[in-house]
Amino acid sequence: MQTWYLYSLLALLLLGGQRFLYKVAAARNCGTFLTTFCFMTTVAVLSSGLLVHFPPVVPSLSFLVLISLANSLTFVSATLAHIQALKHMPATVAYPLIRMNIVLVVLFAVLFLQERLEPLQILGVGLSLATIWVLGRDSAPDNDARTRAKGLILVCVAMLAGALSAISSRYAAQHTDLLAFIALSYVFSTLFTLALAPRMFAPPQNQGKVKSPRRLAVTIGLSMGLLNLAGFYLFLKALALGPLAIVASINGMHFLVAVVLSVLIFREKLTTGRLLGLALAIIAIVLLRG
Repeated sequence: MQTWYLYSLLALLLLGGQRFLYKVAAARNCGTFLTTFCFMTTVAVLSSGLLVHFPPVVPSLSFLVLISLANSLTFVSATLAHIQALKHMPATVAYPLIRMNIVLVVLFAVLFLQERLEPLQILGVGLSLATIWVLGRDSAPDNDARTRAKGLILVCVAMLAGALSAISSRYAAQHTDLLAFIALSYVFSTLFTLALAPRMFAPPQNQGKVKSPRRLAVTIGLSMGLLNLAGFYLFLKALALGPLAIVASINGMHFLVAVVLSVLIFREKLTTGRLLGLALAIIAIVLLRG
């Protein structure tokens, strides 16, 4: 098994676990801003602390600052647009559609990085997209035209920002120190969250509901940070060693971990469409190994 492929699979599991914690936080009615802020801060503090024990070798400080700024801007934009989109369409529809940013990443890799894919890997990319399409149709939204339009606009913003975040991660993985990039990117992300999130993380539907204890929100946020730090580091290692198109396609299916855990823990219904999506995803992951 190639090293980059193993890193990709481990990143898929860890980041999928982080995504599942989004659902846990929502199910326990945790404050979204507090949970997100703790998540961002955890990654920023831990990665910065690791730099003390593992001093970075940074070829270009200006490049590190610029690529970290670009990554944090696109990451926070994608996160906020994703959260806003969930107000206008079901999560089972919004998330698979947003994961279609894989198409943009693959096109960029083929057209601008001249990456060549083996026939089986091309089939694997196609099946990963089919997985997202199947799961996206599993619970078609039944909203009015205006609500659906707002949701689709936000989904498009999240797709574009997510693709740009993955592409910037690729350049960072190959041209600068990984820990330094993670630390600086999440410091910027924490600042952007502080500036933007309080206005956007106050959905009217939460008014009048009993809030979960702050300690639970902090605990979930810290857990998200731990999973993200390990998962994002492995994702960057995979990007540094493997092809962007394949690594991004594998990583794009990490939401399946959240789907499986939701079925097992929250007893969500496992429909025929979801079973088909899971089967396609497993086949795609095997094919993408190359």
